[in-house]
Amino acid sequence: MLSTDTMPAMPNTNPSWRALRRACAILLLAFTAAAAAWAQALTLDLLAPADPRAGTTRDFANVLGRTAPGSTVRVGGEAVTVYATGIFVRDRVPLVMGANSIRIEAMSSTGQTLERVLDIERTAPPPVATWPQDRLWLDGSNLRPTDTLRVAPGEPVEVALRATPGQQVQARLVGQDWQPLVETTAGSYRALLRFDALVDVEPAPVELRIEAAALPRNALPRSLLARSFGSVGAWRPDPQRLVVAGPDGADLLHGLHEVRLGGPNLAELPAGTVLQLSGQRGDRLRVQLSPDTTAWVAERSVQPAPAGSVRPYAAFTNVSVAGGAGAAEGDTVALALPVGQPYAVRAVAVHGGGGGGGQMLQVDIWGAHDAATWISHRASTRLVREVRVEQTGPERVRVHIELRTGRLWGWRSERVGGSLRITVRPPPVLAAAGSPLAGMRVALEAGHGSADNLGAVGATGVPEKDINRWAAGALQTELEAAGATVVQVREGDDNPPQRERARRVTASDAQLFISVHANSADTAQGYLRAAGTSTYYKHPTGRDFATAVQARLLEMTGLPDFGVVGAFNYAPTRLVTWMPAILVEQAFMSHPGEEARLLDPDFRALMARAVRMGIEDYLRARLP
Repeated sequence: MLSTDTMPAMPNTNPSWRALRRACAILLLAFTAAAAAWAQALTLDLLAPADPRAGTTRDFANVLGRTAPGSTVRVGGEAVTVYATGIFVRDRVPLVMGANSIRIEAMSSTGQTLERVLDIERTAPPPVATWPQDRLWLDGSNLRPTDTLRVAPGEPVEVALRATPGQQVQARLVGQDWQPLVETTAGSYRALLRFDALVDVEPAPVELRIEAAALPRNALPRSLLARSFGSVGAWRPDPQRLVVAGPDGADLLHGLHEVRLGGPNLAELPAGTVLQLSGQRGDRLRVQLSPDTTAWVAERSVQPAPAGSVRPYAAFTNVSVAGGAGAAEGDTVALALPVGQPYAVRAVAVHGGGGGGGQMLQVDIWGAHDAATWISHRASTRLVREVRVEQTGPERVRVHIELRTGRLWGWRSERVGGSLRITVRPPPVLAAAGSPLAGMRVALEAGHGSADNLGAVGATGVPEKDINRWAAGALQTELEAAGATVVQVREGDDNPPQRERARRVTASDAQLFISVHANSADTAQGYLRAAGTSTYYKHPTGRDFATAVQARLLEMTGLPDFGVVGAFNYAPTRLVTWMPAILVEQAFMSHPGEEARLLDPDFRALMARAVRMGIEDYLRARLP
């Protein structure tokens, strides 16, 4: 833009030139003022409800909009906050039955005004379906089973449906006799059916029939036949019904469930682990780990075992513990274990007196018995105090790895030929002066990435993947200023798979791992209902780490406390065991006020400083 300082010099002695110069200056100032006013032009856009014409059956509406920052807005006569992004919201605006007009008024700092009227129709919810009582009917949407099932002979299969109350309902599995279903409540019928013979049965739909028992004599039809959507078959117990974990390994789950992020996991099995099948539900296979222990595995993660494979069985007689050659190397526990043997390693909390606590390692081995009569502890061990072996059930052995200090920093397990080796990692040594982060190596992972994995998207349209990346960059700057070396797991807009992210973290040999995300919640009940910062961990080694970081985030940002969350199943923090690992959910992108703060570089720097100080608090308390 031009300024009066850039105008060509003119003779001061000529009155006409002076007048012209003054006129140009006045015009330029007017142009500048008009441009500024244009830049602050008032806007008023409605973002939600997305389609008011569709109406609603609810007795309220959540109104979300955008205007020029610094403006004032009233929604339905009530003043609302306009955030730095220009987003405003009013949750749960009451609606009466029929037509509703919600007036939205905006006024800029210069006095400009705009007005919008949101017309929304509230209608009565559809009536609850009433089923006919005078003829036979079957509600197919409630018919179970819905998946492909394979069960053991004698194992119950639930068959359930809704149909005309008071009738005779029967069902049968393929090759079995008809069995009556019991009417548990009006119109709801249920039974547990079983295969009798110890043979394999290919899955087939369950057959059902309904016969009139309490209908007028002229009511037709008098009977109905149906088949279930799901199919049911049987697998007899067979020790040769084997699969092996595929090249990426396989996750063992305790049971079947619909849980965010999956889990809880029983074990992460390495490639080649041999598993005996005993059942199926949909795309999940049930495996028989020992006579009293079953688990579930995704069908896609296993493949048929080679011909002639046998289920491995362990009867190890000795265990050895030895320390590494250098102070930075950990202790290794080695035990003989056949190739393909399923096992799980986990850290468990050990609570001491006075409210203190620590951790130890437990190794569960299935298809084994305790034959250990020789557990050697070498003089070179520095971390492991004692190893104990016990039989915890039929074909179940547990190895306890107790530590001298009771505090575990990290561990990893690996198969080396016919042995399992578990290495316990020593904690880092803090610098003698300055920040305890000096000389530390920290891995950061910005959640999500690429056009295929945006993460949450707030009212402004900025995707979470970018907010996470900016936050991870601010945290890198803060940590490096304290003397740490930082490894970014996700560079730019990269989107590595979650297992690859975990592999990169472990390969970096970092001493701490932080995953950076932003939270989001369902906004159907309101945009402002969920708010706050939170920190997550999976293993007990991350508990104190998460608590220290959360305390600083609350202290320095003033955000509400959404909590420290344990047992969190996010794959990178679950799979990374070589160091303490946490996930920071900075704030809620679904909350317009918190989204505005996440988009503010100064707030990002503040959060990074809070996380850095939380790490320092943790290190000072953990490694005095």
